[in-house]
Amino acid sequence: MQFNKLAKRIVRIVGILAAVLMLVFFCGYLIFGKKEAEKSEEAGADDFTSISLVPFSEEDPVLTKDVMKDYDFTVMEIWYPGSADCVRYMSEMNMFAEECLHRDDEMYAYVTGVCLNLDDLNGNVVTTRLDAAKEICSRENVSFHQYIANPDTVRILHTLQIKDYPTVIFLNREGKVVDIVQGMNGKELCVHLDTLVDDYMKEKRKAEREKEK
Repeated sequence: MQFNKLAKRIVRIVGILAAVLMLVFFCGYLIFGKKEAEKSEEAGADDFTSISLVPFSEEDPVLTKDVMKDYDFTVMEIWYPGSADCVRYMSEMNMFAEECLHRDDEMYAYVTGVCLNLDDLNGNVVTTRLDAAKEICSRENVSFHQYIANPDTVRILHTLQIKDYPTVIFLNREGKVVDIVQGMNGKELCVHLDTLVDDYMKEKRKAEREKEK
């Protein structure tokens, strides 16, 4: 009888310990998950607020939030050298970039290209791949700034579920994604930018009215 009582007591203690351990693990999981979510949010999991992109040319600025804040919109064409569609699309982006330079309002767009697949498995840029991308840009008379995609870029594109290229991404002054489009020609991109400008101005006027109240 004493043995049975002892066994029951041991079983009860083990059960309590197991419950405590489960509670500790659960609380730890919640805390860890919250910290990871905060870290992801701070890092800009689905925007470009913390990105830093190296340009093809040393004469161009490194693309960061500090550069983007000087423009109403930053427009990125995401492309890679192995895609014939991406290469053909260069002419459409050239036309769009030219139109942006000659807008008759005070809205400014920084048109850029961000080139994928220039690095190896360790994240190091392969010189021959970069040279091939530069040669394409020279042959197609690309008139807008070009940047090298880094692992952060790939992570963001994966989060945004972008799989087909070329893709054009519109960003605001803070580097947050305003819109993502595919298949638009140069003229259609200009019209689309006008739509985004109209939306931007409406929000700006709304904010000003709220401030006056």
